[in-house]
Amino acid sequence: MRPGEFWEALIAWQADKEADRRHVAEVIRAVGVRLFNIQLKAKDQIKDVRKFLPLPWDEEEPSNEEAERLAALSKEEQAKEAKAFLERINQKHRK
Repeated sequence: MRPGEFWEALIAWQADKEADRRHVAEVIRAVGVRLFNIQLKAKDQIKDVRKFLPLPWDEEEPSNEEAERLAALSKEEQAKEAKAFLERINQKHRK
């Protein structure tokens, strides 16, 4: 195995483990909010699990404002945004 292949395999393994951890945390959060909601009246129950137990990756999701801003861009501006995004992704994987 060449060094480049090793690092690609290691990155893929880390991504897989992170996905497993996130899945378990999401399941725990969902079960927790359901058990908590059993004790509350229907009008007081928590609808958004992110308000019950915020997790670090919840902030990674773009807000509605960001989605609206991106939707309002012209095709050329959208292409520039996509190019900048791909460059950020490539820089993270080069480290």
